[in-house]
Amino acid sequence: MHLERNSAIVADALRFSVLFDFDKSKTVVTYEKFITDVIAPQVKDSSTVIIHGHTDIIGLEEYNMILSQERANEAKSILERAIIKSGKKGVKFVIYGFGADTEMAPFGNKLPEERFYNRTVIIDLLPR
Repeated sequence: MHLERNSAIVADALRFSVLFDFDKSKTVVTYEKFITDVIAPQVKDSSTVIIHGHTDIIGLEEYNMILSQERANEAKSILERAIIKSGKKGVKFVIYGFGADTEMAPFGNKLPEERFYNRTVIIDLLPR
């Protein structure tokens, strides 16, 4: 058996990050505009959008899991409205909330700066 990596799929994918304020699931206006004006135009018909929300390690595990899911859903709602408005068709959304899971966190959690950047939603655009 011979396995080969298909890097063409990875090469066409795009990744974006949207930060959230501490303990908030509503994004700031600047990021809403970023999602609408920068990310949405890059979504292609029949593509897949993967959104995963994160939190820092402050707070209860269950609460952080819910907060990360709410953040992911907030980003999805903004992006979905912009995509519908632009007339794009067949876009599939996959949503994850990882809470403060240190295995999935984009950054460490020891320093305040790391925790700041973990209050995020990552948006991956995968072509069809």
